[in-house]
Amino acid sequence: MKNGEKKILSEKVADMLRAKIINGELQADSRIIESDVAKCMEVSRGPVREALKILEFEGLVTYESNKGCRVTNLSMEDAYEVFFLRGNLEIMALRQAGGRLPDTSLLTMRSYLEGMERAQKDKNLLQMVQMDELFHREIVSAGNMKRLVRMWESLSPLNGAMFLKVNDTFELREGETAEEIFGNYRRGDNYEAHKLLLEKLSGIDLESAVLCLRNHYVQTGERIYKIESRRRLLKKTL
Repeated sequence: MKNGEKKILSEKVADMLRAKIINGELQADSRIIESDVAKCMEVSRGPVREALKILEFEGLVTYESNKGCRVTNLSMEDAYEVFFLRGNLEIMALRQAGGRLPDTSLLTMRSYLEGMERAQKDKNLLQMVQMDELFHREIVSAGNMKRLVRMWESLSPLNGAMFLKVNDTFELREGETAEEIFGNYRRGDNYEAHKLLLEKLSGIDLESAVLCLRNHYVQTGERIYKIESRRRLLKKTL
């Protein structure tokens, strides 16, 4: 098999596994067996191995010695850290841009927002991840700082894993009640959150846009941390 053909096959395998992970067919900590994937996709184990390397870089799978490959179980500390860093990098870019994004970027972001709305209606988490990534890339690119963009991109592979953590955090476990776990918190409406953010970014008030962006990231991270902490506390009392 030529290297180009092997790369195409590995990307197809990665796409299939990525979709299964993000859509919840493969749960956190689930073991991924190369031979089973190869048989399912009717390919050799080489492209499967390459596909798993891609997903490992993206933070969706983890290799452990003597345990093999498993779907990543992102800790609440990890999720909070990624939210915090991505949010602050985008705020830096927004300030560098003077709080005003180019009209072309705003128009492009509206198209991504429409994609989010469709994905939310269809409950297509993979599409939601992709639209979210493209939406926020417009923000961080507005600062015209290549190194800042590269720092942001280094966190981007974890975006899918973050969505999984948010999705998992806001799901009730068996025997749990919404009042016990969430208190005043509820699952965020991703489309509405980005719609509000785009409205603020389209205005001329820099500090209002910065505050909205900070809340978009940091408050979500804090909610995950508090909800998971409450969940752990309740588990200890049972």
